Amino acid sequence: MTTTISAAAILLDMDGTLVDSSAVVERVWTDWAAEHALDPAEVMQVIHGRQGHASMAILLPGRAVEENLVDNRTMLERETAETEGVVAIAGAVELMQALADVPHALVTSASLPLATARMAAAGLTTPPSW
Repeated sequence: MTTTISAAAILLDMDGTLVDSSAVVERVWTDWAAEHALDPAEVMQVIHGRQGHASMAILLPGRAVEENLVDNRTMLERETAETEGVVAIAGAVELMQALADVPHALVTSASLPLATARMAAAGLTTPPSW
């Protein structure tokens, strides 16, 4: 059975939709958890779907916002530089190829450098508007 969808453009999420970056996320957050004497398994339960500094605020209540923002910047730099283990989700390469002539955009909470690094590490093209 074929399904036809009509749309003016397509919006795509990145992590968990096009890219699996769990290896690097788990590496970076496990190190952060160890630095703060937190259980990495508990940290992993909190971090997904949130900005890093927001996760830190939950995990270390009472900690200064400025400290969380500094740690968050450091971790984003590390996640951008360390792409080992970042892979395309099954079918993502073919999907991005099929969308070459279709208006589409990547919508993600990741920063532009992080999104660009992860897409490249996964062997995916970024939308042409970048």
